[in-house]
Amino acid sequence: PKSAPPKKHREKRFAIPLVYLGATVSPTVWAWLVGLASAAAVATAGIIRASSDSHSCANNRGWCRSSCFSHEYIDYYNSAVCGRYRCCRPNN
Repeated sequence: PKSAPPKKHREKRFAIPLVYLGATVSPTVWAWLVGLASAAAVATAGIIRASSDSHSCANNRGWCRSSCFSHEYIDYYNSAVCGRYRCCRPNN
């Protein structure tokens, strides 16, 4: 009897959420994205790892902080790139 050819094992990878494309993200978010997709996919998406959770967000229109100033509001959509911080943007 002939044996079946060995099955090729492929590790399942997931797509990177759009909010992260081209963004600078916290180290914890970066590690999560590498686990979700792969290091090559993260690099191809233009995602940069910041040295801490304190960095720019919302395409340089905001800053990741633990608490926002009185003249700022929390941008919940872009806070995903801030790790444990929030994306604070100036009120208009």
